[in-house]
Amino acid sequence: MAESQQKLGQYQLLEKIAQGGMAQVYKAKTVDQAGFEKLVVIKRILPHIAEDPEYIEMLVDEAKIAVNFNHGNIAQIYDLGRVGDDYFIVMEYADGKTFSQIKKRLLSLDKQFPIDILLYCMIEVCHALSYIHNKRDSSGRPLGVVHRDVSPQNVILTYAGTVKLIDFGVAKARYKEGQTEHGVLKGKFAYMSPEQSKAHGVDHRSDVFSMGTLLWEMVTGERLFKRKTNQETIKAIQKGKFEPASKLRKQLTRDFDKIIRKALQLKPKNRYQDASEMAFELEKLLFKVNPDFKPVYASEFVYKLFGPDDEEVDLPNHIFVKEETPHTKVKDKPIEDEVTEKEDLPDAPTPIVNLKRKKKWANPYTWGVAAIILLFLVGMSYVYSVNKFSRSYLVLEGITDDMHILLNEERVLNMEDPILLQSQKEYKLIISQKGYQTLQKSFVLNSGETKTLTVKMKKRKPLFGSLLVTSTPAGATVYIDNRQIKNKTPTEIPLLRYNKTYKLGLFLEGYQYFNQNVRLFHGQNNELEHQFEVNYAKLIVSSQPSGLEVWVGDDLVGRTPYKNLKIKPGEELFLTFQDPSDLYYPQNMTLKLAPGEEKLLNIVLDPVNRGSES
Repeated sequence: MAESQQKLGQYQLLEKIAQGGMAQVYKAKTVDQAGFEKLVVIKRILPHIAEDPEYIEMLVDEAKIAVNFNHGNIAQIYDLGRVGDDYFIVMEYADGKTFSQIKKRLLSLDKQFPIDILLYCMIEVCHALSYIHNKRDSSGRPLGVVHRDVSPQNVILTYAGTVKLIDFGVAKARYKEGQTEHGVLKGKFAYMSPEQSKAHGVDHRSDVFSMGTLLWEMVTGERLFKRKTNQETIKAIQKGKFEPASKLRKQLTRDFDKIIRKALQLKPKNRYQDASEMAFELEKLLFKVNPDFKPVYASEFVYKLFGPDDEEVDLPNHIFVKEETPHTKVKDKPIEDEVTEKEDLPDAPTPIVNLKRKKKWANPYTWGVAAIILLFLVGMSYVYSVNKFSRSYLVLEGITDDMHILLNEERVLNMEDPILLQSQKEYKLIISQKGYQTLQKSFVLNSGETKTLTVKMKKRKPLFGSLLVTSTPAGATVYIDNRQIKNKTPTEIPLLRYNKTYKLGLFLEGYQYFNQNVRLFHGQNNELEHQFEVNYAKLIVSSQPSGLEVWVGDDLVGRTPYKNLKIKPGEELFLTFQDPSDLYYPQNMTLKLAPGEEKLLNIVLDPVNRGSES
């Protein structure tokens, strides 16, 4: 079994690189007869969904799309294969780090992505996108490919200083349009375009928007549209509001903001109409930032950030240790913050009051102004006296310190004293408390009215619960809606919404895969216990002639045609096929079957006397 886990057809699996809800990604190698080894990447459908035609079709579509591409900035597809129930694609191994890994490493070191190296990488990705967007088939018809998942996880900067765009798993091509489900979102929410987030039809300009998001995030080290929930993320994308990157990183020029702003236009017609246009603007900016830039600087950047790869630990140290590279000498010219200048005005003349000139205060204009002021003061006194005796109040009873009270969207802090309100004005009161339903009331108070409101909050039913999953034997991998749970059985799965149906799967090597729909309910012990059944192997035997005796060791188990659907996997079977009339020579063989394997045998015995007697 150990050997079968390490090999997949002609490929030797070395290590698992990643795993998602659909597939596992392995670093592997192939060895030819001359002993030549080649590193590859294998993307294999997870065993528990290998029988689902939808996932097989997605894998085949990914291979069909990517096999058309032959570009230095795109990871190549070598093979589409199947071994038993395992479906997989074989891809080029790009020895490097993803933008996601680079970003995490920079954040841990409190550093930022060098601007010239980032510009170079983004230019290369633009070239890759322009290539796939404009690719045509053998008949000259546009393929209409849209990547739909341009994100940090799918851009690799290799140790050689090249940039690779990977993963066409959710890409769309013209020949697939009839198969695309309407209203289904595919890709990472935070990097979708507005039209993609609405599940509308997308074209190549959707990838341009994703490039704008990627550029903003990589240069600032922050998230652009990502919010706490997918719904909030989608709303942020569709609003399209964001701060210029130069506000978060002072070294950036206004040209940088201009490129991002155009890529992130809400309407596709206002963006770059081809990724090559964006690449051209980035190239001009790179020349301004560092006219002497060379791709080797990107290679040195990866080595300095992560150190040499495992296969390169014996290379000379001077390759990795270099205190200063030429590109670090060219620094971006920082933009000075705009400052509101203060203009000094001439001093105003100081008014001079001549007390001796009393006639100035005796003119009609002065008396008129004084009369107006007097009338205003009298009016204000009247209004004050009226309001003093006709004020309206709101009194809240039954409140506690953990309540959050809003009155016309303004927080009420002093909740014990009566609240002074304006008469004949509509108020909206909102009281919220953790674990309780939100209370809302609207009211209008008459002049002089005091309204007393007794607050009685109703307890809120919890939205989420947990599910305890156990199995015999223990140690099974758990899947919820095809998403792998971190812990193996026994485990408790938290934050499952009540009254929602989930697809639960349990996988344990050597046993039959288990799946079941589960639903959590309030006030119940939500538990699931599963007893695994051995994943038996199957043996089906036909023969010429028929009716042969089938022996397993010293036991006669039947005659051909013979079928046994419960062969215990991993056990070595010594089989003998014998003609009871002794007209044919018997045949022996040894078998060891894997879990779930179905073995078909056609036994042909040689006759004892092949020649004719004269």
